[in-house]
Amino acid sequence: MKYFFQKFKESSLSLLPIMLVVLILYFSFAGISVDLLWKFLLGILILDIGETLFLIGIDGSVMKMGDHVGETTSRFSKLFVTLFFGFLFGVFATVAEPDVSVLATQVNSNGINVARFLFIFIIGAGVGVFVAVALLRIVKNFNYKLLMAIIFAVIFITAIFVPNNLIAIAFDVGGATTGIVTSPFLLAISAGIARNKPSQTGGDNFGVIGVASTGPILAVLFLTLLTAGNSNAEVIESAANTAILLEVLFNATIAIFPLLLIFTIFDVCLVKLPKSAKLSILLASIITYIGLFMFLFGINFGVMNMGTAIGNFLATESTWIAVVLSVIIGFLITFSEPAVKVLGKQVEDVTMGNIKKSVVIISIALAMMFAVTLSTLKIIYGFSIWWIVGIGYGVAFLVIPFSSSTFTSIAFDSGGVASGPMSAAFILPLMIGYASGIGNASDGFGLIACIALMPILVLEILGASYQFKLKMRDGLRYRKALELSFGIDVYSNIDALEESSSASIFEYTSI
Repeated sequence: MKYFFQKFKESSLSLLPIMLVVLILYFSFAGISVDLLWKFLLGILILDIGETLFLIGIDGSVMKMGDHVGETTSRFSKLFVTLFFGFLFGVFATVAEPDVSVLATQVNSNGINVARFLFIFIIGAGVGVFVAVALLRIVKNFNYKLLMAIIFAVIFITAIFVPNNLIAIAFDVGGATTGIVTSPFLLAISAGIARNKPSQTGGDNFGVIGVASTGPILAVLFLTLLTAGNSNAEVIESAANTAILLEVLFNATIAIFPLLLIFTIFDVCLVKLPKSAKLSILLASIITYIGLFMFLFGINFGVMNMGTAIGNFLATESTWIAVVLSVIIGFLITFSEPAVKVLGKQVEDVTMGNIKKSVVIISIALAMMFAVTLSTLKIIYGFSIWWIVGIGYGVAFLVIPFSSSTFTSIAFDSGGVASGPMSAAFILPLMIGYASGIGNASDGFGLIACIALMPILVLEILGASYQFKLKMRDGLRYRKALELSFGIDVYSNIDALEESSSASIFEYTSI
């Protein structure tokens, strides 16, 4: 119980910035109804409890599954077995991802001629294929920088033939997949495989998430081409007029049950865990299921509607108010994502304290502020998503040669850490509501794409500066070593110099 309250406190503090923004807007502008405010606060409470239970359950279920899958598949002599199970678990971990479910409810899948659940499974398939590619890279020691360059070249070439609003959705999906289920699960699998590699290095654990997050981008782009590029993507009607409770219950069941079923089959055939371990994973999975249900219900009950209402309200006000609010929300949302703190600690460890955790967090907060503001300006002025993803990833790949492979892997892995549940459940509906108020709702998509891009740029720049700092330090050490070596050499030859000097003096006096 003590552990639950500790996690609940951490989750509550992370949600506090969003609550403060909503309360300030309510009391300052009075553009929000009292009924919606109470629904929002109750939704936040339900979401908070659900997220706490979900994260507690994840530690004992999904993380344990990932460890067992990684360790078991790495023992197989046939590479096909490792890649097959990597694909399979990549699919079902994505289906269980809350961010994907939240995003899918905001995209009218009929706009590209597929139903909602099929849309989610297609996204999962994209992740699964590229999880297999990422694991193949680890096993075969492929160059990570070259692999990412090839993948993004294919993405941008494909995107040329896709309408702009669907490009925005595709990149949004890529950022949403690397969430609180997929990321730890894939890290556990990759760590298990890397530990059993003969040439295992610290960098082998990184890069899987970055590669996997490109899969759904390509999946949505190819899906658009196959469905003749129908681009009438709009916001789905709120489920408030239907049975929200039953719908969310069904969504949570579809998310958790397939992953648990696949792991059970995997365990019976290959792992063969003891009964106590199986029971522990089952109980943790039940806690995860309850937490996911409450989490999704809280979002659908009041959080998503509040985001849309604020967006609609801002559309009636001056544009500078929307821009200022974007700056504030963009900066504060960073501190509502616990994964950003984990990333900061990870970078501090990799750089042996040369880049502090606080520097990483503040850098990402400023980048997030820029990302949300940029998304708002995109809606106001109607410029293409190409200007954001084209220039952004172009800069990222220009900086790559100046950064280490490990830092590059961490940078692309971190693309989804800033785009957490509140980005998909609150800020994206806000942007869609704002866009629908001043023009076309589909212009609101692209927010998560902006948010996912910023940590990549920040860490690439930090990585390049760290490499420059190391080279400067190595140069200084080399010069000091030369000076010290020269001094030792002179000292070691001092006897010979004295003898030579004495002989010269004797010869001179004898003359």
